[in-house]
Amino acid sequence: MKKINLRNLTLQSSIIAVLLGLFIFFGFTYVKNINERNIGIGFGFLDDTAGFSISQTLIDYEESDSFARTFVVGLLNTLLASFIGIILATILGFFVGLLRMSKNKLLSGVAKTYVEFLRNIPPLLHVLFWYQVVFLNILPPFKESLIIKNWIYINVRGITVPAFIPGDNAPTFNILFFLGLFGIFFISKIKKDMVLRGVHRRLWPWTLLAIFTPIIYALITSPYNIVLPVITKFKFSSGMTLRPELFSVVVALGTYTSTYISEIVRSSIVAVPKGQMEAAQSLGFSAWDRLRLIIVPQAMRTMIPPVTNQYLNIIKNTSLGMAVAYPDLTSVFAGTTLNQTGRALEVMSLVMVTYLGISLITSLLMNWYNKSIINKKGVMISKEEIPYD
Repeated sequence: MKKINLRNLTLQSSIIAVLLGLFIFFGFTYVKNINERNIGIGFGFLDDTAGFSISQTLIDYEESDSFARTFVVGLLNTLLASFIGIILATILGFFVGLLRMSKNKLLSGVAKTYVEFLRNIPPLLHVLFWYQVVFLNILPPFKESLIIKNWIYINVRGITVPAFIPGDNAPTFNILFFLGLFGIFFISKIKKDMVLRGVHRRLWPWTLLAIFTPIIYALITSPYNIVLPVITKFKFSSGMTLRPELFSVVVALGTYTSTYISEIVRSSIVAVPKGQMEAAQSLGFSAWDRLRLIIVPQAMRTMIPPVTNQYLNIIKNTSLGMAVAYPDLTSVFAGTTLNQTGRALEVMSLVMVTYLGISLITSLLMNWYNKSIINKKGVMISKEEIPYD
């Protein structure tokens, strides 16, 4: 019979009792305070009218809409900034990481200065710099907008581009478009399996069918109407305006995070065994082919996990857009909505759970991609096979 350690049992019970007591104390205090302020408990406030405007929305929104719709608007703005920031950081990170390994001292020196300078500045200062210094002081005023062929207007209020208004055939086009993307991905997978099995069949007609079917349908039916921007005395009567707050957040987080991704790229390439490069050289591969076919595919295996962490940092750091009034989830819901309803616990819990969900979904997608890469090079070692001795 296992001997019970009374000392450890007493210590653990005491800690649990103290934590439980603090939880009950704070719970009663919270209920007492909200009752004194006549604030209810629950998520029923989501159906109430918001009554405030939002400067940038990806879906239709009016002040008469509910708080639940403000949550959706803020969430979509957060996802938009995160998506563009991740794309920008990845491209810049790969480019700067490759420059860091250049034999040209000028190029490698410029890349090193870029990394050391930008990554040692707090990301909030990046956001404020791009908004206050660049976009508000470099771009022309509204009446002196920079016009590109009457399609694009650039001024201090942002960039106004043509709006795509969906017509009756838009749902069918969207379905064909996503089916085409899925078809291209599926055909690519079949082609790789055929190459591994030594089978060679022509699949390019199916690829062309997946590409041109939605294009031909769009040319015939015009599923989206292109509405050009029309400038009036004080504002644009049509078109879609991308506000400078969005560009400030995206550029700031993209450049800041690219410094970390560039170091990840550089270290992952260095980690590839030297013999791989020598073998590729002996086979007559060019420098570009060695990098594209030999080095980068192997470096991706060690690159994906740390890059995933940087992607999660971008998603979470979009909340810094609150400093420049970018209407993301934190600003719209944990800011304005919280101030108007006073439901601090419900609002903050919903926002935290949402960020947690976005991060978990991102991690799952990146882990799936990482596992697919590893499986191409061999089966992962199991825990039972790890030599602990």
